[in-house]
Amino acid sequence: MNSPTSAAPHSVTLPRVLGPLTALCVVVGSVIGSGIFIVPASVAKEVPFLGGIIAVWIIGGAFSAAGALTMAELGAMMPRAGGPYVYLREAYGPIPAFLFGWSEFTVSRAGSMATLAAAFARYFIQIVPPPSFVGGAVWQAAAACTAIAIVTVVNILGTRGGGGLQVAGTFVKVGGVLALIGLPFFVTGGSVSNLGPIWPERVDGSLFAGVMAAMVGILWAYDGWMNVTPLAEEIKEPEKNIPRAMIWGMAVLVSLYVAVTLSYHYVLPMAEMAAADEPQGGITKAVAAVYCKALLGGYGVIAISALVMCSTFISLNGNALTGPRSYFAIARDGMLPEWFQRVHPRFQTPAPAIFSQGLWAIILTAAGTALVVMPPPGSTSNVPEFLGSALRTLHKTPLYDILRTYVIFGATIFYMLTITSVFVLRFKRPDLPRPYRTWGYPFTPLLFILGSCVLLGDMLRNEQSRGQAVAGAVLMLLGLPVYFWFRKPSRQVASAD
Repeated sequence: MNSPTSAAPHSVTLPRVLGPLTALCVVVGSVIGSGIFIVPASVAKEVPFLGGIIAVWIIGGAFSAAGALTMAELGAMMPRAGGPYVYLREAYGPIPAFLFGWSEFTVSRAGSMATLAAAFARYFIQIVPPPSFVGGAVWQAAAACTAIAIVTVVNILGTRGGGGLQVAGTFVKVGGVLALIGLPFFVTGGSVSNLGPIWPERVDGSLFAGVMAAMVGILWAYDGWMNVTPLAEEIKEPEKNIPRAMIWGMAVLVSLYVAVTLSYHYVLPMAEMAAADEPQGGITKAVAAVYCKALLGGYGVIAISALVMCSTFISLNGNALTGPRSYFAIARDGMLPEWFQRVHPRFQTPAPAIFSQGLWAIILTAAGTALVVMPPPGSTSNVPEFLGSALRTLHKTPLYDILRTYVIFGATIFYMLTITSVFVLRFKRPDLPRPYRTWGYPFTPLLFILGSCVLLGDMLRNEQSRGQAVAGAVLMLLGLPVYFWFRKPSRQVASAD
C-alpha cells in the first residue's frame, strides 16, 4: 500500500511555497469573516444575559479548539493536499473520503463562500446603493457574485498571490477588530450598567433551546479553523507549522471574540443588542453597525461597512485558497475527472478545481437569492403543503441565514467524522511518525464528538433549521452515485502496489 504521506506514482504535486505566517493567517483570516459582526445580536436574543453570552462564546471556542488540537495531529502526520479528505481515506476508505470532498464542494466550502459573499453584499450596499432600476436583493446578489469571481481569479493566478492577499487582509481585519474593542475608551462611550443582566431570573428548558440556537451562529463565526490542513502539501515544514498555526490561531480567535462581544455589550443595552437581530431593519440594524453608529454617528456605519467588506472578502479568499485542494486530491486518486487535478503550467495552481468551486458558489448565491426574491406558492396552490410551507419560511429568511444553517450542518458531520479518524489511525497506523500528538487525548477529541452530536440533533429537531439541514444532507448523499460513476480503482492511492 502506498504511504499516505507520499504522492501516488505518476501523480502531480503542488510546490511548497507558503511559510508559517501565511499558515497562521489562513486560520485567523479564514475564521474572522462576517460572524463576529452579525452573530452577537442573535446570541443576545437567544441568551439574554451576559454570563450566558460569554459562556457560549467560550464553549464554542473550546469546542472548535478541541477540533483544531486534534486535527493538528493529522495535518502534521500526513501533510498532503486535501486535508480531511486524506485522513478519512486512510481511516475509513475511499467512500467516506469522497463524500467529504463532495460535501465540501456542494455544501460546506462553496456554501461558506456564498454565505460570506452574502454578508459582503449586505455591507457593500451601504457604500454603493443599488441603482433605481435594480432591486436591492438583485444588487446584493450581483455584488456577492462579483466578490466570488475576484477571489477565484486571484487564486488561479498564483498560490503566493492568494497567500499574500490572505496575510495582508488578516492584518487589516485583526487591526479593525482591535479598533472596535478599544473604540469605547477612545470616544468615552458605553456604560457598565449596559452589561446587565448577568444571570437569568429563572432556568428552564427554554434556556437550553436558546443556547443551542445561539451555538449554530457561534460555530459559524468560528468556522474555518481547519482551513490550513488542505494546504499542507504547500506549507513549508508542515510538521511544525500546521500545529503552531492551529493552536495559536484558536487562542487569538477566542480572545478577540470574547473581547469584542464585551465591547458591544458595554455600549449597547441588552434589548438593543437583541433588536439588532431583526432582519427588517437592514444592515444599519446589524449589531456592529449599531455599535459604531452609537459611538461615531453616521460615519460609523460607513466605517464598519468598509471593515466588514474587507473581512468577508479575505475570508472568501481563504476559502478559494484552501477548498479546491480537496477536489484536486480526489481527482489525483482517480475519483473525479482528471481535469480537476490539472495544475496550470504557468501559475502552478489547481486552476480547474478553483474555477469549479467559484462557479458553484455563484450558483448557490443565485439560488438563495431566488428563494428570497420570488414569491412563494400560496396555500391554495398545487404545491404539496410541506414544500409550500418550507418555501414560505425561506422566503422570509435573509439569504445570509439560509446559507449559514445549510453550511454548518454539513460541515459538522464531516468535521466529527474526521476527528474520530484520530482514534482509528492510532490503532491502524501506529507506525506513522507523529511530530505532534493531540493535547489532552483522548478527552479532547471526545469533547468535539460529543458536542457535534448534540448540535446535529438540535438542528434536526428545530423546525426553523431542519429544512436547510435536510437539503444539505440530501446533497451529500447524492455523492454516492457520483462516486460509483467516477471512481477508477486502478488509479486510487489505496490500491496495492
